[in-house]
Amino acid sequence: MAREVSAPSLFQIGYYWEAKIFLTSVKLDVYTPLATHPLHVEEIAAQIKVDPIYLGRLLDALVTMGLLGREGTRYANTPVVSEFLVKTSPFYMGELMLLQDMEWDHWGHLEEVIRSGRPKVRGNIFMNRPEAGQLVLKVLHRMAQRVAPALAQQIDLSSYRTFLDVGGGAGTFSMAFCRKYPALQATLFDLSKTLPFTARSLEEGDMEDRVELVSGNFNQDAFPGTFDVIFMSDILHYQTHEENAALIQKCREATAPGGMIIVKDMFLGEEASHPGWNAIFSMHLLVYTENGQCFKQDEARSWMMKAGFHTLREVERNTVLTALK
Repeated sequence: MAREVSAPSLFQIGYYWEAKIFLTSVKLDVYTPLATHPLHVEEIAAQIKVDPIYLGRLLDALVTMGLLGREGTRYANTPVVSEFLVKTSPFYMGELMLLQDMEWDHWGHLEEVIRSGRPKVRGNIFMNRPEAGQLVLKVLHRMAQRVAPALAQQIDLSSYRTFLDVGGGAGTFSMAFCRKYPALQATLFDLSKTLPFTARSLEEGDMEDRVELVSGNFNQDAFPGTFDVIFMSDILHYQTHEENAALIQKCREATAPGGMIIVKDMFLGEEASHPGWNAIFSMHLLVYTENGQCFKQDEARSWMMKAGFHTLREVERNTVLTALK
């Protein structure tokens, strides 16, 4: 359900205060010094090299926002902060917050974009800002490590042998499916600027012999063969309706008879009164990509059915679809 709106919440929504306080706290890295035990403001300030008086005001604001706890004069991380915003955590996602801070100016053009119907940027971050794209890939890799094994468990690929990961990024899902199904051999197809990061990820996961890397643009270049399974994660929301329809058709042509397509994305809720949080994510795509938007699941189903796939199945609500050729 949509959140309830009151007069006080209008001010909370309308002010940038909390967002900038939070992003600044991540940029200053106030959470890592608190990784093991609570500290006084002077101890935190000494570690991150900031003014202790002004830091104290920031920390108190973070306590009010629920990000930090405070007992007496010492501050402590909350459990969620410890998991995601301490740099030594395997699930650290601070890079994604830093990216939001980098994108701060883009949001200043939101009114202009909506009035004109023209985006302010070209392409997307992976194409035109590879250095920032690396930050995104790092976070997506850590986030995917939490969900990829479960997805591999949910979708039975035991009868398949070849797997194409389209725009596979760090290769997290390729590795998870290969670990679950020892007979599976994967090919990851992505931009040349991305593959060095992928190679490091595969090396760290000791999976270089299970995942082959092939360079290419999935909208422009031919896929490297025919595959039993074609997997796409978070590709559709960077593209237009027409590009996605063409890409799904291209996937069908590269799928072996009896093979499967797996589409993972961030779909809007079908209920008009409750499109879900992805409607807000779609606004983020509006300001920092040229063509990005979230689509309804029915649109993805339509592309798959028109391409000739059948037996569509929703594996995860508004997230994962599978279909057969």
